Amino acid sequence: MSNGPVWKIELFVPTPHGDAFAEAIELFAGALTLFAIEGTGESRINAYGGEAPDEAALNDAVAAAATAAGVAVPPVHVVWLPDIDWVAENQARFEPVRAGRFHIHDSYHLDPAPAGAVPVMVDAATAFGTGHHGTTRGCLEALDALLVAGQVRAPILDLGCGTGILGIAAAKAARMPVVASDIDPIAVRRARENAAINGVASWMRIFESRGLEAVSVRSHAPFGLVLANILARPLQKLAPAISSARAPGAPVILSGLLHAQEPQVLAAYRTQGLFLRARLRRDEWSTLVLE
Repeated sequence: MSNGPVWKIELFVPTPHGDAFAEAIELFAGALTLFAIEGTGESRINAYGGEAPDEAALNDAVAAAATAAGVAVPPVHVVWLPDIDWVAENQARFEPVRAGRFHIHDSYHLDPAPAGAVPVMVDAATAFGTGHHGTTRGCLEALDALLVAGQVRAPILDLGCGTGILGIAAAKAARMPVVASDIDPIAVRRARENAAINGVASWMRIFESRGLEAVSVRSHAPFGLVLANILARPLQKLAPAISSARAPGAPVILSGLLHAQEPQVLAAYRTQGLFLRARLRRDEWSTLVLE
């Protein structure tokens, strides 16, 4: 079954400014990926949407981001992709992933999970989070380590939940209440579907919210663990809100940042009294555990 026409926006940008360019074009698409190209100093941004973007407005947004960053304006490529079921194409390629105790698989791979593993089923979709990306794996491994150490209390917050993979994993392993939120209503719907598929809908409350702005999210604070797998710049902006929403002594897991972006993110949280406890690096991506 086809998903209908898809438009792709692609550009290559200096890696230190990747999140700024991603933020500039996120309004023009329904899904976005940012990947650093090892050894080049560049990152590739791909954004996808069901409607052709306003190219004049898109170019203006990219030019403004380049000017603010003090770099050259990168070429922006907008192309129409053939009418192919890209979700099915991706699913066929996604082999199961092991991250800590978590066995992440999709509906194409239904073999029994290894003994002692916690299975989580998530299909590739428009929302981010299938377990294959270094940031998601890092968060899952950090989550598992905290759970094994008995250092997670309820409720748990999954901020920028995407498919809901982190919150679902936490709910399945800990059997604790989880609050999840995302700015994208499509991601919220997908996360609710995935929670039901994985049998943890009764443990999860999933809301549409920009950060922690929604009362429906804030009303569940203080949180015994905060998971935030987004981008470096939003992580910095959210430092005060995340700090004030956590329970005393509660850990925070942050990801979605490159190795080179660790100092600026850590500095933002250090001013809130949160300090680095552990660091996991998967591919070019970092996951930080703070207390």
